[in-house]
Amino acid sequence: VCWGIEESYLHTFEQQEGGGNQPIKIDPIREEEQTKISFIDYSHDWLKEYIDDFSYNVDGFFIDTFFSDDIIEDDVSGSRAKLSFFTRREIGQPVGYNYGISIKLVLPNTNEHFKLLFQSSEDEEAERENDPINTVDNVEYSTALRYVFQETDRWKVNFDTGVRWGIPSDPFSRLRFRRYAYFDNFRVKATQSFLWSGNDGFGEESKVELNQPLNIDRLIRYSVGAKYLLNEDFFDLNYGVTLFHELNSSEIIAYYYRAAGDTISDMTFNNYGIGVRYRRKIYQDWMFAEVNPELETQVENEYDITPIIMFRFEALIGVR
Repeated sequence: VCWGIEESYLHTFEQQEGGGNQPIKIDPIREEEQTKISFIDYSHDWLKEYIDDFSYNVDGFFIDTFFSDDIIEDDVSGSRAKLSFFTRREIGQPVGYNYGISIKLVLPNTNEHFKLLFQSSEDEEAERENDPINTVDNVEYSTALRYVFQETDRWKVNFDTGVRWGIPSDPFSRLRFRRYAYFDNFRVKATQSFLWSGNDGFGEESKVELNQPLNIDRLIRYSVGAKYLLNEDFFDLNYGVTLFHELNSSEIIAYYYRAAGDTISDMTFNNYGIGVRYRRKIYQDWMFAEVNPELETQVENEYDITPIIMFRFEALIGVR
């Protein structure tokens, strides 16, 4: 009985507009279309899944993808490339320019076991040119072939062998083990690499990162690393802590403290820096601009504080 009353009651109403007998017309809401550059829009597909498609839970993997750190070493499958151009200004010194390119190409018909790597030397502490044109001409490149032994959620094992193109050229090889550990409140990424090159000889490098989410838009990262070359017989050491704050889907700001040292005479840290990285998407999901002011102090300058500012532009290109 109740159901019949409810049905009768509902059927006494009809769609009306302004009290008349015309049906209500609702115009669909049209979203404003973003400006697109058609001949290059295809390239951002691999990045869209990781950056544009938010889960409101910032994590270390999202941070690395957004900042494009270690694009050759990251854990996004498929082929991709990073093109970058950045400037570095140290107070009292001329502006330095640097250009970088990193490419990882998955070879066909190999089930992603074989990958071709092409990378430029993009070390911000390396020698920079005062002329941006000379920077592109003088950058050094390396080419390598990577074989992936194992790639799971917890283990990644691969072997690289290739050549750094310089005068003279430098052949190199590397065996890398990466282990992930997941806990309730943090995630650990540990990487162990065994190295060889014609110029540097044998060595090893160890890195450990601990990512701890503070809430849905903040994450703190603790990192520590060491590198040892048999010919030099001492360790290069580093550690740091970074607080990442996701402002929105297009902007992230990172506050960091870093330290570096060695064991030449004793375990000593003699290079320190504190700074801010502000990074923003400036076109679609794959073109970025970044500004990075920093205060640095090191033993070579008798621990005087040196202001530094860096600007970077990057395009991340790839296909999943």
